[in-house]
Amino acid sequence: MSQIVQAQCGYCGKRFGLRTEQLNRQVRCPHCKTVVQISTRGGGAGEAAHGAHETPSHEDSAASRRPAAYATVGLRHKSVAIVWVVLLGLALIGVIIGVWALYGRGGGSLVPRIGVSSRTGLPFERDKVIEPSTPPVAIEGKGVAPGKAPPPAPPDPIAVKVERLLRGHKEETVTYAVGRVTNNTADTIQVLKVVVNLMDKDEAPMGDAVAVLLNIPPNYTVPLVAEWKHERGARAIRWMLASYEANPTGIPRELPPLTTDDPWPVRDPNSVTPTGKVSAKVTNRGAVPVRDLLVAAILVDTQHKIVGAARETITKEIKPEQAQEVSIPWDHCAGTLVNSVEVWVQPAL
Repeated sequence: MSQIVQAQCGYCGKRFGLRTEQLNRQVRCPHCKTVVQISTRGGGAGEAAHGAHETPSHEDSAASRRPAAYATVGLRHKSVAIVWVVLLGLALIGVIIGVWALYGRGGGSLVPRIGVSSRTGLPFERDKVIEPSTPPVAIEGKGVAPGKAPPPAPPDPIAVKVERLLRGHKEETVTYAVGRVTNNTADTIQVLKVVVNLMDKDEAPMGDAVAVLLNIPPNYTVPLVAEWKHERGARAIRWMLASYEANPTGIPRELPPLTTDDPWPVRDPNSVTPTGKVSAKVTNRGAVPVRDLLVAAILVDTQHKIVGAARETITKEIKPEQAQEVSIPWDHCAGTLVNSVEVWVQPAL
């Protein structure tokens, strides 16, 4: 009949009972669930049962007090635990090194040295000082951050640009200061007077070219043809914008507005003649008829450069909300250079 003996787990150290036929076999500890090898201290089952009941003395060595299972199976599990502890320790050391590399010390706390730019999304070192390769740009006495362009200046409410001088077609007794005028405001400019000083090659004053422009819509660009009448043979070769004035006194403002559509140069595209004419469709947007019209035109080449100009007062009645075609001649411009034309029509003063 089987006899129950007491055995001690070599892993957790707790005692449990087992049958004598289980000696020298592998059994599972009911306490820690570890599989251990059970063996006797001597050679027989009686000694095993007797020895299991004996209380070990203090003089017994650790090997005599523990079953052989402690050295075979329990030690293997303990070694695995030790390996895991070592691996976790190495991982912790790696984390500490990584944190130390990414962060510096500042004011007793960890301050990140690596940041991400909100503009480019790229990382950068916060505390790295980059010396500027060029000195800061100063605008009106105020410094501008290195590497940054100054903000663009807002456009002028009224932009007047004179681009060149051109001879007129009236037997060379007229000189035109030509260019463009832009209304950058949100309101219609009823009257705009432009004055351009003309000079000879020595910059001696010769006279003023004047243009009066009516009813310029907001955010609109119109051709500028300022006229200077002079004696035959006078040649002005330099110019300077003298002044421009919106709504000056002495010039009527309540004149019907006109709109110009489909301007075109009337010529043979292969012609080399310096003469021709420009035409456009004009609509009266006012409430009263318009009879006398001032037509101004600039001729533009393929490079958008002004190569000719003309200004003429004509008589053609246009009733309210009606349209008429108008034409004026142009001269002193090679026909092969003309690619397009810009026309501005308004009531004559």
